[in-house]
Formats: sequence, structure tokens, C-alpha cells
Amino acid sequence: MKKSKFFLCVLLATVVFWLFFNRKRFWKPEPKASQASQASAMVLTVSTVKPHVTMVKRYIDTVGQCTAADSVVLVSKITGTLQKIKAKNGGSVQSGDVLFQFNEDTPKAVLQQAEAQLALDKAKHDLNVLQLQRSEKLRSQNFVSEQEYDTYKANVAVSRAQIDMDNAVINQRRITLSDYTLSAPFAGEIGKSAVDEGSYIQAGTTLATLNQLQPIYADAFLAERHLRALLQAKREEITVEAHLLDDPSVQQAGKLVFIANEVEKSTGTFELRAEFPNENKQFWPGRGVELKICYETVQNAMLIPESAVHEGTHGSFVYIVNASGLAEMKSVTTEQTYDGWVASHGLNGSEQVIASGHALLAPGMPVKSIGTVEVPSSLRK
Repeated sequence: MKKSKFFLCVLLATVVFWLFFNRKRFWKPEPKASQASQASAMVLTVSTVKPHVTMVKRYIDTVGQCTAADSVVLVSKITGTLQKIKAKNGGSVQSGDVLFQFNEDTPKAVLQQAEAQLALDKAKHDLNVLQLQRSEKLRSQNFVSEQEYDTYKANVAVSRAQIDMDNAVINQRRITLSDYTLSAPFAGEIGKSAVDEGSYIQAGTTLATLNQLQPIYADAFLAERHLRALLQAKREEITVEAHLLDDPSVQQAGKLVFIANEVEKSTGTFELRAEFPNENKQFWPGRGVELKICYETVQNAMLIPESAVHEGTHGSFVYIVNASGLAEMKSVTTEQTYDGWVASHGLNGSEQVIASGHALLAPGMPVKSIGTVEVPSSLRK
């Protein structure tokens, strides 16, 4: 019994080994699909768009700082008692507004004295003129000697000179009196007063600072590589757009008014200045602004979404959908961006550029467009 079981086990083992070594004769695995055929079976869904042709402006982006169009430090010209301050804690003033008033009693009295002296000297002059006129009649009748006539004539000349001197003194006294009233030379914002009413002020004392804010300037520095483009452009056609760094919603349009006549050797930069109307006084001296200097108009720029552009070892490229419905790479060069779209070269304008759905995209991949990308309203011109 034991022998029969042994022979049975040997027989089964022999059959198993024979089947194992001859398995290829009885079983053939299903052929696997190639990677190419698998890829061809996968169709990616993408969004496409045709290049948008429109007019744009080439520009330079930089950061600048607002500067008052005019700024003056108000200084006392006289020594005296400060009687009145109109804008002690700053505020808006108009051209000609009285800002600081000193006590005028003394200069007014001196002016009145000079005017009285003028009246007295005019009376003396009138008398001298009458005496000269009378002497001329008597002289013809030999009742007045030549010496007396010359004396009367000299008296008239002296009194006339005295009147001229009196007028000069009065003008000087009026100028001195005007120094006791300090007015705004232009409209603007005056800073906090550095003195108080009732104080005895020495000549040369700083009173406050006045800044003109309408218009206002924005100063910036650019690298010298930008100088050629600005110099070749027509100055009157260069526009500048600006917004506050801390509040982009505050925007203004202005113009370029100044380009420095030299490049700083130590920094390789040059200074420029833009002017803005600042109607609402939202730009303020010292505030930072971002500037976009538009210097050239391009009539038929070809724009594509920034999301469509890829960077490869040989430069920038995009994927387009060819006539066979397959993804195809196309080299492009890019310039500046406009509201998320970039100006490009290398396309003819009729391509269907793939704007989204790039995750598994590869050349030769079948693609299906499920929608188009809308052009921003700011670029529909």
C-alpha cells in the first residue's frame, strides 16, 4: 500500500514538472498594447484660442516717488511779534492767502512819517517853482541878478531831488511793511507751523513749508538700456500711467516732462520725471508709485494667454492643434504682457493655441477642444 502511494506521488510530480517545462506549448499570453497605441487611445480635453491681433503700446515698468511740483520754506524776513497764524496745523491754502501776520504798528508809523515828509517837500518844491517863475519875468526886466536866478533854479532842482528821495524812502518803507505779512506764493498744502502766535520771532526763523500738489511730479531712475528707446520716441507721444504702491486702485495718467542729460556712472541709471494733474490730491509727496512709461505704439501685435507659453531647452514654445487634431509644438518669442496676455512672434494668427489642459500634453497627443479662452475687455480695441 505504501509503495503504491509512493509511485503515485512520483507520477504526479513527474507530470507537474513536464507541464511546467512545456507550458509555452499550451498557453500563450495576450499581446500587450504598445505605449504608442495606448497614447493614441487617450484623447485630452483642452481649451484653445486664436492669437488676438490688436494695437498695444510698448512700455517700461518702474517704481518712483511723488515729489511736490514746487516747495518753499517760509522764513521770517523781519524781527517782531507774530500776531496771527492762519494755518497753524497745516491744510490747503490758495495763492495770495495770508499765512503769517506780524505786528505792523511800527512799520506803519514809519511809513506815515515818510509820507508826511514827502508832502512837506512837495510844498517846498512848489514854492521854489513859483519863485523861479517870478524870477524869470523879473530877470527880463533886469530886476533879478543872474546869481539870484541861478539860486532859484538850483532850489528847484534840489527840491525835486528831495521828492525823488522821499519816494524812494516810501517805497522802501512799503516793502518793509509788506514783509510783516507773509502770503502764499502759490496754492498748495502748508505744513504744521513751527512757531506759535504771540512769539517774538527773529529774522531768518523758519515758519513752515508749503508744497504745491497740483500738478505733482513722480521721479524715478531707469537702467541705461532703456535710454535709447525713450530718446528715439517722440517726447510728446510718451505717456505715463501710475498707481500708488499701497493702493493700486488710485491711478492717474500723466506725461513725461524730464529725462536727465547724463547717466550716473556709479549706478548706470538715469533720472526721469513724470507730471500728473493730481486733481483729487491722492498722490502725495513722498508716496511710492508704480509707473508704466508707454513709449511706442504697435499696431498689429499678436497676443496669446501667458498660460499657453512654455519654456524649453531651446526657448519658449506653445502647443497648437494641427489639422489632424494632434498637439504640435511651435517655437515663439515673447515680449510684454497685457492683462495676462503676452505679445508674441512666430505665429501666423490662424493657429488654435492650447491655453489650458497641459498636464499630460505631449507632441502627437490627440486633443479635443472643449472651449475657447475669452479675450479681456481691456484688449478689445
